[in-house]
Amino acid sequence: MNEPNEEIKGGGGTAEFFRQVIVQLSALWQKLSFQQKLITASLVGITLVGLVGLLFFAHSGGGGKSGGGSGGMRVLYSELRVEEAARITEQLNKGGYKFKLENDGHNVLVNQKQLYEIRMALAREGGLPKQGGLGNELILKTSLGTTESQQEQQKRIALEGELQRTIADMDEVKSARVHLVTPKPSVFIEEKRDAKATVVLRFMPGRDMTKEQIRGITFLVSSSVEGLKPQHVSVIDAVTGEPKTNPFQDERTAISSQNKEIQQNVERNLVRKVKSMLSDVLGYSKSTVTIDATLDFDQVEKTIETFDAENPVTRSEEREEENKKNAPDGDQQKERSLTNYEISKVVQRVVQEMGSIRRLTVSVAIDGKYETGADGKRTFVERSTADMQKIEDLVKNSVGYDLARGDQITVTSMQFDNELLDEERLRLAREEKEARLALYIKLALALVAGIAFLLLIRSIAGAVTEAMNPPVPVLEQLGLEDLIEEEEPSEADRKASEILAKVELLTSQAPVNIAAIIKQWLVEDVSEKNKK
Repeated sequence: MNEPNEEIKGGGGTAEFFRQVIVQLSALWQKLSFQQKLITASLVGITLVGLVGLLFFAHSGGGGKSGGGSGGMRVLYSELRVEEAARITEQLNKGGYKFKLENDGHNVLVNQKQLYEIRMALAREGGLPKQGGLGNELILKTSLGTTESQQEQQKRIALEGELQRTIADMDEVKSARVHLVTPKPSVFIEEKRDAKATVVLRFMPGRDMTKEQIRGITFLVSSSVEGLKPQHVSVIDAVTGEPKTNPFQDERTAISSQNKEIQQNVERNLVRKVKSMLSDVLGYSKSTVTIDATLDFDQVEKTIETFDAENPVTRSEEREEENKKNAPDGDQQKERSLTNYEISKVVQRVVQEMGSIRRLTVSVAIDGKYETGADGKRTFVERSTADMQKIEDLVKNSVGYDLARGDQITVTSMQFDNELLDEERLRLAREEKEARLALYIKLALALVAGIAFLLLIRSIAGAVTEAMNPPVPVLEQLGLEDLIEEEEPSEADRKASEILAKVELLTSQAPVNIAAIIKQWLVEDVSEKNKK
């Protein structure tokens, strides 16, 4: 019968436990001072705010995403053109999907749970954003009633779309537009017009294209359109409106510009080789190099015939023999030979490639040496003739000096104006010192903040410990000092203590006798009860 009651009591144990905890916390709070209460409440409030912020951050998706939680909004497509955003929102309205526009209508957000469903639905309906517009799929939609003029326009639009997609696949390009002008063919020469094209590029933030890439786009477009020459292709930056190519240059100008670029590349490579070598030998900023290279861009074909008169070659040989026998003056024998010789020759056909170096002019200035005197001042000292000759030989070997070409090399020792360099060196040293001082200040502030935090934790821990272990009240303040005065034990108490000590001694020495005595006492007690 007691077990159910115990179960009932056990069921209410949890509530009793929490009630005791609340009572203890309330008593602890009442024992704290005002300062301790303020610190404790601030810490609890900061902790709660942090937890709420973390929950909200996790609910919103975190990391800058739009709506990562259940039922939140996620970006479907971003950085859309207006016409693409209009086409996509139209498809979303038809499908009954909820959406939201951001970034001035360039970003489309949808419910996170329906994100992939919407993307698949747009893919089926053809509402996906198309990089570069329509392509070859436009030609596949041609109906039987399409006229020849419409077919030509569809071909042009499809070609523009395919070129836009190809150019937009480049890493530096964010979007591309291609405009083609393809005139109708004419049988009259005076009415023939050249095809033209314009490529408008929008680059990725912080990205740009090299001249080689722009030239590649130019040749891509010109090779894709019949009758389109590279000089009739214009590439324009969509943001700045600046042309990346010159639309008015002719073929000769383009070739001249290309030759100039080749010459500059040759000069830069030679300067880099010489400066790298001199930096290793003399040190950084101890030399300056200027090279002017004259290149030969003429493609020459030579045919060389060499004749060898000392070693003739037999071309033909004729011999005639005549024998007479029984002649009046006796037997006669005549022999005549004719040999034709021809001088040997060697024919060579030499093709000289364009871009070969015709002449080099190299100018090198070398900074001298500096000696520090007893007074601490630096004195400039020119380099010796032997050192200058060694440096000149190194420069000649680096650029491939050829006296037969008429190359000229000048190596001069002179004092460089290092005032700006010294000021820059002092500025860098000062900035480094300031940066080091700022780092020390930050470390000191971090150390002070850490110590202050530890002291705060220590203060809070001391306050909590003090509240949980209150000091024993002084009895004098309560007027109870007379109640705990020590009293002398009475005679009966002393005798009882002596008896207990003897019993303990006998129990340890002779436990059997003690057991017999206790048994006798029990028997006597039972007999006395029976008599009563």
